Amino acid sequence: MNMVTLNELKSKQYDMIYSLGYNCFPGIYMKKYSLRKQAGVIDWCISISLSHVNQLLKNRCKDLFLYEHLTYISSFGDGSTLRLRDKVYQIDSAHDFPSSINTENNWLSYNEVKEKYERRTERFLTSMETSSCILFIRMGGTYEEAKELEHTLKGMVKSDFYILLLTNSEKELLSEANWDLPYTCVLHAPIFSMDVLRDDKVWEELLSGLVIK
Repeated sequence: MNMVTLNELKSKQYDMIYSLGYNCFPGIYMKKYSLRKQAGVIDWCISISLSHVNQLLKNRCKDLFLYEHLTYISSFGDGSTLRLRDKVYQIDSAHDFPSSINTENNWLSYNEVKEKYERRTERFLTSMETSSCILFIRMGGTYEEAKELEHTLKGMVKSDFYILLLTNSEKELLSEANWDLPYTCVLHAPIFSMDVLRDDKVWEELLSGLVIK
């Protein structure tokens, strides 16, 4: 059976490491461990559904946050930003629309935000073509979604890629799971509750030892 281990991931060198979301924490800790050369497309978004992330990738991120796809959900966090949802991809912008200049019905920052995501998309797609090895980190997903993710990325990435997929665990320790996926290391990780998302020790165990060129 095929199984990629965390130690195997840490034995390789990557041109790029990207977060494929769930929330902002993979991106936050990747930055802390100097594993981010540039922002990915959905680093700072809320993307609970891996199935919808797969759809975004299949579409090469086309029309993400298109104006007519957006709807207001709520204020976010301490109220300093708005939470807007792309209804097609079910991906939320959490940090792009400051409440100081945007309201529930008037998004003055929209053009600037859309241009930012277009730049990130262009860089992301270029790196798919030019990188010799890429690691993708994703929180949350089922076996079928992970299998679909592998298939989708295989059609996008010209050279080698691997996926570190973190699934929810009630246990305090990390444990590897064999999902028989040739490019994916699956780890049951106790980091899905807000109480432990900021647990530096867990993220250190996950990310320390990964090497970006």
